[in-house]
Amino acid sequence: MPAIACIVALAFTAGRADAQDGGDWKMRFNPYLWGSGLSGSVATVPGVPPADIDKSFSEILDNLDLGAMAGLTARKDNFGLFGDVMYVKIGAEQALGPVLGRASLDAKNFAFTLGGDYVIARSQRGELRVAGGLRYWNVETDLRFSGGTVGERSGSASNDWVDGLAGVNWLADTSEKTFVTGWAMVGAGGSDFTTDVFAGLGYRISERNAIVGGYRYLSVDREDGDFQYDVEQQGLMLGLSLPF
Repeated sequence: MPAIACIVALAFTAGRADAQDGGDWKMRFNPYLWGSGLSGSVATVPGVPPADIDKSFSEILDNLDLGAMAGLTARKDNFGLFGDVMYVKIGAEQALGPVLGRASLDAKNFAFTLGGDYVIARSQRGELRVAGGLRYWNVETDLRFSGGTVGERSGSASNDWVDGLAGVNWLADTSEKTFVTGWAMVGAGGSDFTTDVFAGLGYRISERNAIVGGYRYLSVDREDGDFQYDVEQQGLMLGLSLPF
């Protein structure tokens, strides 16, 4: 499951909001971290209710085995392309009460997003882009119950799906060095519904490089037979925007 990472880096650009990217494509590498908590329901075991998970970022960090995430953007004139890759592996335990006892969860998540955007409004200080794309998810879960009245139960599942995404992203200068940026995306497809919203503040540490920090909320609701992945994540996010 996604724990400290996520999917899109649509607005991590250090260019001036009033500048049009003429000529060649401008490419940027966008590594980032997301200090996210996780809450929701996960199920893989037939005949057993979903396990409700509610973990803070610090608790997830204690159980993180591996996490890697980065994005790429390319822009020319009013057109833009974006991609993002994320892989997270965690293990966690949580007490669920006398019936289910204690749940142990090992989870691996791979997510890949690819899409494009286009400027629909621009001023001297800012721009608004309409965006759309596809997000591929692959989630592997190993769920075990012990110590409850249901007895020892365990199950494993691997599930993958694709969601379509649509929304907007924006950038507006607040001074020579600072800018506000963000996105709002909704989608569906393999999941019943997914939401992805970010709002942040950027600082140009040089003419071409920037650092961006803000707050992000992500939700996804996927049900496929006995498999259920209905989770919400939210927390602070920090990233860099580096040209190459």
